[in-house]
This record gives sequence, structure tokens and C-alpha cells, in this order.
Amino acid sequence: MPSLNDIVAMAQAMEKSPVVVVEDRCLCVRNRNASCRRCMGVCQVGAIAIAANEITLDASACMACGACTSVCPTEALVSVAPLDADLSRAAAQAAVANGGAAVFSCARMAAKHQADPARFAEVPCLARIDESIIVGLVAHGADQVLLVDGDCASCKYRSVQPCIEATVAYANELLAVHGSSVRAVRTSAFPDSVLVEDAGDLYGSTRRGFLSEAAGAARETAVAAARTTIEQELGYSAEKLQIGERLRVSASGEMPRLHMPRHEVTINALDDIGLPCEENVETRLFGTVDIDTDRCNACSMCAVFCPTGALARDPVEKMSEPLRYLEFSASDCVQCGMCVDVCWKGAVSLSATVPTAELFDFEPRAFAMNTPPPRRSAFG
Repeated sequence: MPSLNDIVAMAQAMEKSPVVVVEDRCLCVRNRNASCRRCMGVCQVGAIAIAANEITLDASACMACGACTSVCPTEALVSVAPLDADLSRAAAQAAVANGGAAVFSCARMAAKHQADPARFAEVPCLARIDESIIVGLVAHGADQVLLVDGDCASCKYRSVQPCIEATVAYANELLAVHGSSVRAVRTSAFPDSVLVEDAGDLYGSTRRGFLSEAAGAARETAVAAARTTIEQELGYSAEKLQIGERLRVSASGEMPRLHMPRHEVTINALDDIGLPCEENVETRLFGTVDIDTDRCNACSMCAVFCPTGALARDPVEKMSEPLRYLEFSASDCVQCGMCVDVCWKGAVSLSATVPTAELFDFEPRAFAMNTPPPRRSAFG
């Protein structure tokens, strides 16, 4: 399988969009009964449409705010302006230059040319930033995380303000629960340490044009390399297979599982920051599942359609009948709600309050199934 970054790079070349749809990661593509519409809920211009196992994004309407990429639980929408890795790298370099302060700025504030561009990371809108980026920076030594934006009331991105506030709140909750004293702070002004008196030399038209050309050439080279990797080394074909072929249930009774890069970054970062000092954490990145075994009929559809394998059949008795156990791993749960959506018995519940002990427990929690009665033959 090509990596997510490979797919993004190739899609960028073909679609010229600030946000790329990785279709098979979308819950609504994987199962038409999925209720998730978080991306549509935050898109202020209606650029995203979901219907009949398809998700589409109108690149000409997209405003590049990045809010959809931050709320999507399965990372089916990926910002390529900038990529996560590029954004984190720029913020980390700025933190080193600032003596520990990682500074982000929205494009509107950056355009005022008040601050040294080497001392902050620029995004079109702060809604582009998610918890994994903030927590990752703290784990790597940032002692401040500042998100700088201006008067959002008159900004074209103003309707996504709640997304920014949610990201800051959830990131700070994760940091607090793990004993960190660092907090992400949203502010309307650059800190004095990054301000410049005369920005002419830093923002001159000649320098800006040179950087633009260099960035464009680098991007073209990266896209060409990604195309070669995908087509020659990974066996990727541009020809699109039918959905039934792409998302076929395997012999072990599972749909293709998704690797979640942001989850991996967050879990590793939290582990580096320190042990949790609270019993529970309120988060949108992870979830906890409970199953009413008295109502459950052991059909295992929740495990079949779980996109990450957070809910899974007992690996030792994967195809045994009748089903005896289901296992749940909180660190793999993305709180997407698919398990709830596909359970026609209403036996599955999902919560955003996650026991911290479960996040770092190598042993999954097991649910013992009540063995269903044998099916009666039509002939008695």
C-alpha cells in the first residue's frame, strides 16, 4: 500500500487542491450507514459533498482553511498546503530560533509583516492546526505554543473559530492530564521576541519571488519522486478499482484497516511528556467503547467495519463460530462512531471520556459474548 504522504503528493499534482480527499479512508465511503458528516459541518462554503458511498471536494470552492482536515476522525481529508510534516518542521525550527516558543500565525497576520518569518509557522487559518501538532511540539521541547490570529470577526474564515477553540481546548486537556505545564495559547498579537522593526529586507519582492520559485521547483521534484515510488515500487495504478474490490472484507472477516499517523504522533508524544496524572481524559482523538452483552447478538459487524481495528475479534479464534470474545483497544479508537452506526441491536455505546490507563495498556479490554442460540432449521 502507498503511504499517506505518497497519495497526498500524487493527488496534489493531479487535482491542484489545497485539501486532498483520500476516499477509502472516509467512513461514508466504507459504509453508507455511517452518520459522520463532521467535514461538511465545518465547511463554510459547502465544498464537500457525501452521497452513495462517495465523498467529493470542489477544489474551486475550497477556501483552504483546513478545518475539515482537523475534524475528520480517519484523516480522509489531508491538507497539502502545508503538509503536517512541513508544518511541524517549520514550527520546531521557529521554536529553536525563539528559545523554546513555537509560534503559529494565520496568513492574515503574517501579511502585516510585523514578525520575522523564520520565527513562526504560517497557515492559511489556525483551524488547520490539530492536537497532534501541538502535543508533538511540546514533547520535543517547546515551552510555549502560541497561535496568533487577528480580528476574526472580519475574516473570511470567521465561521471556523469554534474549530480553533476546540483544538486548543482538547490539546491543553491532553497536556494537563499528562502533567505538562505548557499550554497552547491563542493570541491576537505576535510576542515581542519575533517582531522586527524593519521588515523590508525580510519581505522584499526579490526574496519573495526567489522563495516562491524555489518552493515550486521543490514541490514539482517531490511530486515526481512520489509518482515514481507509487507506480514503480509500490505497484500503484492510477486506474480506479470498484469500491467492492477496494474495500472487500478479507478472509479473516475484516475490512482493510487504516493506519492513523496523527494518532501515532500523539500517543508517542504523550508517552514522552510523562505518565498521566488523571484517571480520565476528555478528548476527540480517542474514544472508549462499551458493549451491552445482554443485547448483543455476537454478529461482530462492529469489528468488521471498525476502520482501525480498535474493535476486533479475538485473534486466536478470529473465525470461530459462535463468536466468544470481542477486544477493544482505546489507543486505536478514533471516536468515529462506526461501531454504533452498524449495530442494529443498539448494544454499542461510545464515549469521549477515556480512561488514561487504557490508552497505554498493551492488553485490550475483552468483552465476553453471550453465545446466541443455534438457528433453527427451516425443516424443523
